[in-house]
Amino acid sequence: MRVLTGGIRLGSCVLFTLISLSGVSMAQDPPVGHVVLPNPTPRDPDLKQVFGDTPADQERQRVISLQNQLRAREIWLESNQILLLAQQLQQEILSAKKSASMEANAAKAGQIEKLAKSVQQQMRAR
Repeated sequence: MRVLTGGIRLGSCVLFTLISLSGVSMAQDPPVGHVVLPNPTPRDPDLKQVFGDTPADQERQRVISLQNQLRAREIWLESNQILLLAQQLQQEILSAKKSASMEANAAKAGQIEKLAKSVQQQMRAR
């Protein structure tokens, strides 16, 4: 009986080792049915990668950069002008002076609105 249980233990250890080794080898091998397909939709080559940037493209990018800088500067200036007009209008409204005419206040408010629309359009423009 002892020989039989020792043989079962030895057989189960060998069987476990074989099963675990076969699992490791299967995990390392790629699947048999794996198929590699070429790109089904070929496209034209990217000309920037083929030829690089031309001097004309570099000049165009420089001009666009300068235009963007000018637009940002205009937006900054108009925004500061809006802030200044709004502060002046607020001071006139809050002051105890009755000499400030409503027409002048309305004109400032209209100018603020006009500048705000201009800034908004410039922000949307590319």
